[in-house]
Amino acid sequence: MPADNPTQFEKESFQLFYLACRRLYSQNIVYKVAAQKAFEEAMHGFLREDSWRPTHISRSAAVEAVNGNSKCIQRAHGVIEGRLDRYDRTINLLEGFEMPFDEWWKFYKEHDTTVMITRTEHGSNKKFKLEELIELPNRDLGLFTTSGFGFKMRKKKELVWLRQYLDNDP
Repeated sequence: MPADNPTQFEKESFQLFYLACRRLYSQNIVYKVAAQKAFEEAMHGFLREDSWRPTHISRSAAVEAVNGNSKCIQRAHGVIEGRLDRYDRTINLLEGFEMPFDEWWKFYKEHDTTVMITRTEHGSNKKFKLEELIELPNRDLGLFTTSGFGFKMRKKKELVWLRQYLDNDP
């Protein structure tokens, strides 16, 4: 995965892009939303299947998935205490202090991760504590991967893992 270990050329290229987006944003050369979206689209294109990676799932979303109603599940940014919503994350990068690549890249990736919750939970604007959520398995297992702006919920993979988790959880 390129996002795990960017080459020096990629780091230099993204640093220049980051600085250009900051300049476009701060000088109103383009609409601020255009600079924000351009930055996010480039990051999404580079992160590919690691973009918007889910790290946790709510118990309600897990039950819905196992019961065959995964259409009511969505990913959400910023619903864990300490993680920013994606808009706030990007605005922090464009308006805040200028940072070297490794610093802003770590910040971006940390706040790009998501939580899988039900649409009802999403509409409630609830902030979750980690202990209220089910931690998803290590991404090296290839579960709950990104598929475009959605996520994979396969019967023989993710649903098996969720059923086993729910069956064994006290």
